[in-house]
Amino acid sequence: MTKAQVEPCGLSPLWHNPDFQVDSYNEGVKLQPQEISPPPTANLDRSNDKVYENVTALVKSVIEMSNRIQPAAPEEYVPMVKEVGLALRTLLATVDETIPVLPASTHREIEMAQKLLNSDLAELIAKMKLAQQYVMTSLQKDYKKQMLMAAHALAVDAKNLLDVIDQARLKIITRTH
Repeated sequence: MTKAQVEPCGLSPLWHNPDFQVDSYNEGVKLQPQEISPPPTANLDRSNDKVYENVTALVKSVIEMSNRIQPAAPEEYVPMVKEVGLALRTLLATVDETIPVLPASTHREIEMAQKLLNSDLAELIAKMKLAQQYVMTSLQKDYKKQMLMAAHALAVDAKNLLDVIDQARLKIITRTH
């Protein structure tokens, strides 16, 4: 077994301390997931906060995918990415329901954050297809790493969407006080 450090393009890593382990099927990189420690969210009441719950569900689906991707066969990638996509769809639907009650001045920023998440998912899908295409080649491990980096970016951007919505909510609170 060989070891090498894998750096996820300057993003604060969801998965740190990766070990580069060659196994007989994947020739993949085994990444050891660690707890996510994003910056704290706004100090808001989270009871019945569907946006917060769906961001958490999306991040959990990304963590689940990261835990399962390395030993997985290429045909298992699609269901994993599909779970992430469904979590994102649920989040975006919840945000669409929430937007009307938020100040109009915040709508554009929220919509831009939503577009970024859609683009992140497209990037994850593209990386998944490359990982499937290059299975059993020396490039496979690189494309799996890129899949994980794309999934990480999606999770980080979901947290950023939550922050944008929280800021809009805080504007409502400060206007009423």
